[in-house]
Amino acid sequence: MTDAPRILALDLASRFGWAFGVAGEKPISGSSYFTRDGRAPRGGPISNGAKFWNAMRFASATIEKYKPTNIVCEMPIAPSSKQGQTSTAAFEILYGLPAVVRGMAYGLEVYEWEYATPSQVRKHFIKNGGMKGEEAKPIVFRKCVSLGWISATDEDISHDRSDALAIWSWAEATLAPKLAQPVDDLFIKAASRKRGAA
Repeated sequence: MTDAPRILALDLASRFGWAFGVAGEKPISGSSYFTRDGRAPRGGPISNGAKFWNAMRFASATIEKYKPTNIVCEMPIAPSSKQGQTSTAAFEILYGLPAVVRGMAYGLEVYEWEYATPSQVRKHFIKNGGMKGEEAKPIVFRKCVSLGWISATDEDISHDRSDALAIWSWAEATLAPKLAQPVDDLFIKAASRKRGAA
């Protein structure tokens, strides 16, 4: 078995993205919802508890299936930056999802956990760490398509998926720089021409 890091990258929210791959190899990816129906018993509001439970189940199944050595997650935004704009329930999701996934990972003996800030990821992946999310997300998606990591005909063409792939790429470059696949525009153009010739 290779000693290259086996990286699981996560963009955690109620709708989440994930990407997995061995450093130096093409990653796989996807996105889904932790739940769209989390109603409490006897009716009531949607429960974050249901989302946390499904996040734990996802983490358990994914870790058992892919056996990552490293998990990298997008860093939650500090509460002070959104004071008065975000509800308590939203803050609970923001910090609770990484907490329950990290706890499950620890229980399954995956101890290497790291956070990546959006600016770090965007600086690496699209060479602009200062770009805002809504502007950056389509650019990140197009780059994933250009790299051949997502097909424009895939059923799942969400930005959650492409954001997770960008996190994965940053993690690959950080954890295994000698194995990291280039993501600069010149490489992408050359690779695209090569795929077209084939």
